[in-house]
Amino acid sequence: MQKKTKIYTHTQDSSAIGGIDLLKFPLKDPHELPVEFEQSESPFETHRDEYYIFALLTKGYVDFVCDMEDIALTRMSLMVLKPYQVHSARKFDPKSEGYFITVNPFLIPNLCNEVFQSLQASEQVLKISNTKHKEILDTVAILYQTFNQQLPNKQQIINGLFMSFVYRISNLFADSEKKVNRKLNQSQLITSKFQRMITSNSMLESASYFAEKLNITTSHLNDCVKETTGNSVTYWLQNKMMTEAKRQLYYTDNDVKEISFDLGFEDHTYFSRLFKKISGETPLSFRNKFRE
Repeated sequence: MQKKTKIYTHTQDSSAIGGIDLLKFPLKDPHELPVEFEQSESPFETHRDEYYIFALLTKGYVDFVCDMEDIALTRMSLMVLKPYQVHSARKFDPKSEGYFITVNPFLIPNLCNEVFQSLQASEQVLKISNTKHKEILDTVAILYQTFNQQLPNKQQIINGLFMSFVYRISNLFADSEKKVNRKLNQSQLITSKFQRMITSNSMLESASYFAEKLNITTSHLNDCVKETTGNSVTYWLQNKMMTEAKRQLYYTDNDVKEISFDLGFEDHTYFSRLFKKISGETPLSFRNKFRE
């Protein structure tokens, strides 16, 4: 068996219009499949995406694994996948029908991003009523129709329809989990921007790095994040690092030394100690737990 050394990252397909793309299943034409999928062994192999994915089915089901959690997308449910989450489809109904919308993260309003980023993997699929399902489906159907028409001001129409869609989705998830208030205060806005900035390339940076990017003091950033989430900036940076480390331990066959260097650690023994301090188990113990 070939050693798994990398989790592939998909970029948005060139067919996207202004950072938004929409795919309807079943495909009428195999050429509708994005190029990134055509070049993969399977459209459902383990990977991550640089963009948000919103999924809505009208028929069938898809069983996903997202960041090591099992989630099931069915006819009366909505799913949101966040950028850079590792996921794959383990099982699906080949007769499934529905829509998958990919969206560049910069297009997601701060209020909506706050809701989506607060969701755990197990919370990223939401059961909805027939009425809500129809309302959202109607908007998506018009959006899909617009994608395939030549219209004056097409980009503006698509943007308007998408904003209607994403706010509806955000409201449903917020109502379900009571995640945030309808309007972000200053602390929540700063926290939302901070959380967007945490990537695999910045998670080992200090709090002062992010404060400088946001043009605020380090203490003010810490106060805002603590007030909004109950945890410090350091906690969220370590949380991001741990999530990425667990993804690589779970999805690849790289050894601990390779993973620690890939994450940006110069000393793999320090990485192992930090991993155990935060999680209560060594990196190898975590990996073996899923492979016994």
